[in-house]
Amino acid sequence: MNRTTGLLLLSLVLLFCSASASRAQLIVYKLAFDQAGETINYRPYQGGYYIAPVNGGTGSLILTQTTSGVKKYYTYASFGELFVAAKGDSRKSVISCTAANSVSTTTFFAIGSADDRLQLTTRSSDGDIFVARSLSGYAVSADSERDLPYSSSSASDIGVAGVSYLRATMDEGLTVQAIDGNVTLTAEVTALQTQLTSQGYTNGLSTTTTAGTGTTGTGSTGSTAGTTGTSGTGTTNTGTASTSTTSGVSTSTGLR
Repeated sequence: MNRTTGLLLLSLVLLFCSASASRAQLIVYKLAFDQAGETINYRPYQGGYYIAPVNGGTGSLILTQTTSGVKKYYTYASFGELFVAAKGDSRKSVISCTAANSVSTTTFFAIGSADDRLQLTTRSSDGDIFVARSLSGYAVSADSERDLPYSSSSASDIGVAGVSYLRATMDEGLTVQAIDGNVTLTAEVTALQTQLTSQGYTNGLSTTTTAGTGTTGTGSTGSTAGTTGTSGTGTTNTGTASTSTTSGVSTSTGLR
């Protein structure tokens, strides 16, 4: 094998591996939250989805929240991971996601027995994989809000703390559909966003643009007896000014 042939084969292998990684087959978990214990200034999420490679890896989180009849969803791409922890014959699937900044921490954690078999078919193999059909855990938020203004009807409402029970249940229909269709993680997230939009949800992390246009003025041309004069044409800049406003998740949920 000459050097050129070897490099060509290596390139094909890398291309195949890259395509396989981008097409990792997925598992879709539907999330449900129930407020637990003592809280303050805490408005929990009601539901959502966690989508990740079925054999483990970085996933994406979609959270839903309804407040005063207003339905919103929040998407966090490449957030947290799904993995399997094992000890002897015991296998546990784990979802672990943590968001933190200088003033807040929000953690999503769920665990469940990976004892159910899910048929997994790829171009190079056909078999079963152990998965957890249900996981349970907690969503914990805490925020001092010492460094950020708190959006509230009362200036005395400062800080947030709360806990919710978290249940993650495999959505078999969506999972099988994603596996059979060899759907990418990005495409599955987009499909779920479209589904939520059809159910009346709006993007809670949307960006709005406000445009403004300047004015244009034109000088005049005139003549007097014996003398002809032409005034210049002046134009003020005309442009569009954009103001982007990104509204994050409510401070009372912990994520920003």
